[in-house]
Amino acid sequence: MNEAIDFSDIPELGDEFFANATRREARVQKQTVVVDRDVYEWFNEHVPESSKLISQVLRNYMDEQKKRSAD
Repeated sequence: MNEAIDFSDIPELGDEFFANATRREARVQKQTVVVDRDVYEWFNEHVPESSKLISQVLRNYMDEQKKRSAD
């Protein structure tokens, strides 16, 4: 698959680069979440970038629960 990609103009990263590099955790982790079919189909049909909105809905719920726990 990568045989068609021309990497010749990209310089290799040497030891100096890796000596100063820092590892970062991914901001997004793909997981499987079970969602009722009708809910998934509705979001997919009516909402552009439905995955982002579903994630935002879950984040809002999480944030609300954190607030309630703190009170």
